[in-house]
Amino acid sequence: MTDNDKLIPTGAESGNACKTASGAETVSLAAETASLAAETHNPPPERGETQKPKRKLSDDFFALVKLAGRALKIFLLDKGAVLFSLLAPLILLLLYALFLGDVLFSSVNSALPPGVNLPDSTVKAFIDSWVTSGVMSVGCITVSLSANTVMVQDRERGFNRDALVSPVGGGVVTLGYFLYNFVVTLFICSVTLGVCFVYLAVSGSFLMTAADVFAVVGITALSCLSSTLVNVFISGFFRSNAAFSAFVGLVSAVIGFLIGAYMPLGILPGYVRALTCFFPGSYSASLFRCFFMRGALSALGGTSAEAYSSLASSYAVGFDFFGIPLGVGATAGILSGTVALFLVVNILRGAAAERLYDR
Repeated sequence: MTDNDKLIPTGAESGNACKTASGAETVSLAAETASLAAETHNPPPERGETQKPKRKLSDDFFALVKLAGRALKIFLLDKGAVLFSLLAPLILLLLYALFLGDVLFSSVNSALPPGVNLPDSTVKAFIDSWVTSGVMSVGCITVSLSANTVMVQDRERGFNRDALVSPVGGGVVTLGYFLYNFVVTLFICSVTLGVCFVYLAVSGSFLMTAADVFAVVGITALSCLSSTLVNVFISGFFRSNAAFSAFVGLVSAVIGFLIGAYMPLGILPGYVRALTCFFPGSYSASLFRCFFMRGALSALGGTSAEAYSSLASSYAVGFDFFGIPLGVGATAGILSGTVALFLVVNILRGAAAERLYDR
């Protein structure tokens, strides 16, 4: 039995205590929900009772924190998952630094107008800032999606059914997964952001102002929030951890291309650029590029206005919404709207699951 099994008995075990590898007993899910109900001063419904006790807002908040803490403990028990969640975004940066730097350097030089030559340091700063913005935008999505393994495991093993028996509402259960996921994603992406800053500084490509740095920190939080809410919604459709793991692998392989992190959007066909408008991660990537690359673009403009125009267009520093150029404010507004939309959708979905179970 794994460490995760100590905290998540299967649905068949939910009425009985289960044994750990050391022989010690762990609390069953039924006992756990009963304990939660007692601490919120609401006993679980008796057999045959059709309506749950009325909940207080303070009880829901307490249950939310406890459920998020439980999911976080389960995640931290899997040391391999924690390690690879931290390493995955950094591996992308390492691959670029070791193998892809020269390829991108040649690509940028070939995209310059005829007769325009730029200093190598300016070209490298442009490439480095573009790559780090891509690493951050992809990391916010893939880390959040991978962390939802806990949620899918719970559904597979019957925890959701046990939670819905308790006075804890379905919306609270869903928000508990969201809170846990957001904390994990924000922490790992913050570590990744720090590594990106260090890499830019060491390589001599750090041309960001203090305002740019603060903007990137805010974009990281907003992107983590958006990705977490969207991924919690998507993960709710999975009942098998094996199917979900395959889905995570598929998304991790293609999402960088779909949001313009691995390949400049400006060189892709028009229908592909139109497709990117449907992915919230595309707006995160655009915001990251805007502030990561602002200093590098200023250096380009000071050297050659023609080069600035050509590279800014090819590497899609701004974002076009079905051909309409969007400013920073509009892009951030769309991303914020995504947060609001999926917050409501997730709450309603959890409440609907609770009502369905009560029937």
